Amino acid sequence: MKKLFLFLSFAFLMTAGANAQILTESFDYTAGDSVQQHGWFTVGTIFTNQIKVTAPGLDFPNYQLPGIGNACTLANTGQDVYKQLSATVTSGSVYAFFLVRVDTARPLGDYFAAFLPAANTTNFAARVYVRKAVTQAPNNISFGIIKNALGGGGLVYGDSTYTTGTTYLLVAKHTFVAGTTNDQVSLFIYSPGDIIPNIEPAPTVTGGASTTNDVTDIGRFALRQGSATISGNVVVDEIYVGTDWGTLLPVELNSFTYSAERNNVQLNWTTASELNNSGFDIERSSVSGQWTKIGYAAGHGTVNTTNNYSFTDRNLSSGNYNYRLKQTDFNGNYKYYNLNGEVNIGTPSEFSLSQNYPNPFNPSTKINYDLPFDSKVSIKIFDMSGREAATVVNEFKTAGYYTADINASSLSSGVYFYTINADNFSATKKMILVK
Repeated sequence: MKKLFLFLSFAFLMTAGANAQILTESFDYTAGDSVQQHGWFTVGTIFTNQIKVTAPGLDFPNYQLPGIGNACTLANTGQDVYKQLSATVTSGSVYAFFLVRVDTARPLGDYFAAFLPAANTTNFAARVYVRKAVTQAPNNISFGIIKNALGGGGLVYGDSTYTTGTTYLLVAKHTFVAGTTNDQVSLFIYSPGDIIPNIEPAPTVTGGASTTNDVTDIGRFALRQGSATISGNVVVDEIYVGTDWGTLLPVELNSFTYSAERNNVQLNWTTASELNNSGFDIERSSVSGQWTKIGYAAGHGTVNTTNNYSFTDRNLSSGNYNYRLKQTDFNGNYKYYNLNGEVNIGTPSEFSLSQNYPNPFNPSTKINYDLPFDSKVSIKIFDMSGREAATVVNEFKTAGYYTADINASSLSSGVYFYTINADNFSATKKMILVK
């Protein structure tokens, strides 16, 4: 499981329209699957070298996607795939943010990621290239970008060099400009440790002039495997496509921590600022990859002040748990914050029987009890005369924290006593049923 850095030093401000977020892909699928098993479509003929989901996934400090799931690996002499965007863009700019790790590169270089029109599988636009750096050490590489077809010119590589085996955040931008050959493309490259600004900066690489015709629209994002002589081996992960730079982080989260007491976990998080924040779903997982919503905390909309949030997850069984926040804005865009590390709920140190709650009750109530080791457990309810009124538990239980649910709809109003016997431990408490 990938981990999100919990202390963020910046925030992407949000000025999103209805179509600001038009694709997210974290490859949260089983390693070994082909990506077209999960919403990707083949470009042209299906080759034997399919693009596969691979483990582990990629991480990048302070990047907006959750850091979950796996990744995909692009080899060469294989198939190309695309995923349809949720909206087709015909004006303004479209951005593709994605994580990249280049394992090998070749001197001539080739493109591995691009946009496609909504109904076209050949006119790749804003093509992102990688090659071996021309005059540098063998493991140094360069990234480049071109508007579309190579024959029209305009391929530009950056002056900076990067290294194989390192994860980078790349942002490919395509801007529609009036005319038939005037569209512009640019590439932003971030290394681990770079501060990503909340306002769009100058690009790292700007594509050159090209004589090829512009695309009429952008409606797909593509991953490509070129020929063995020029293409690299590239791992891609955490793809986000949107229509402006500022759609990524509507909330600046300063911290996300927890404290545990017995079998209760209190989650605490703090925001330094919020923009268009609807609220947070609190989600828990006890099995890797299977998340359940357990609560909700309303956001503060748009504020520039610090806000503290908390949520308590009560009466957990012994075991290991993961937690995350799903932050959603008022346009429906969302992102995840993962709690760093697992929360362990151990076994109790001693036998215990708690007061039922609620009390008084009608007709349902709960009883918590703790077992420090495996035991045969009996919990029974008695009326005021000492006559047994109901058996709640009568079975062997492993060590842990337990909650017994009681429905007393068959009993009359009055005062009752409930007693636990487990190993050499015995305890009795009073409950009141009011109908």
